[in-house]
Amino acid sequence: MTSPVFANVKIQGTYADELREEAQRRNLSQAALATEYVLEGMEARRQPNTAALASTERRIAATMLGLRGDIDSLTATVDISLALQDALIKLLLVYLPIPASDTLDGVSASAQERHEKLLRGVAMTGFEEGRPEALLRINALLNERLNVRS
Repeated sequence: MTSPVFANVKIQGTYADELREEAQRRNLSQAALATEYVLEGMEARRQPNTAALASTERRIAATMLGLRGDIDSLTATVDISLALQDALIKLLLVYLPIPASDTLDGVSASAQERHEKLLRGVAMTGFEEGRPEALLRINALLNERLNVRS
C-alpha cells in the first residue's frame, strides 16, 4: 500500500461558491467534497475499465471524511450531556443541606417520591424524536455557532 498524499488546496471564486453550496446540500464537509472532486478528476483521466471500482473507492473515501464531522458532533453531544450532569450534581451537593438523622427516613421517602415524579415528567414531556429536548436545543445552538465560524 502506498503512503497517502496530503495537499492544501485553495479554491476561489465561483468554484468556491459551488463547493460550499454542494457540501451544505449533501451534508458533507468542504474537505470531503473537495477530495471527491479531485478523485473524480483523476478518474476522468484513467481508462474506462477501472472507473467503476475507482468510483466506489472515491465514494467510500468521501463518506469516511464525512463521518468525521458526524463523530465530532456526537462527541460534542456527549460532552454537553456530561457537562449538564456535572452541573446538576454540583448544584445538589453544594445547595442541599444534609438532613438531620431523626428526619432522614421522611426526607428519603419524600426524595424518592419527587424522583419518581421527575422521571415520569421527563418521560412524558422531555423528549422529542427520542432525544432529550434540552440536548437538541444546545446542539442546535452549537451548530449555529460552528457554522458562523466556518
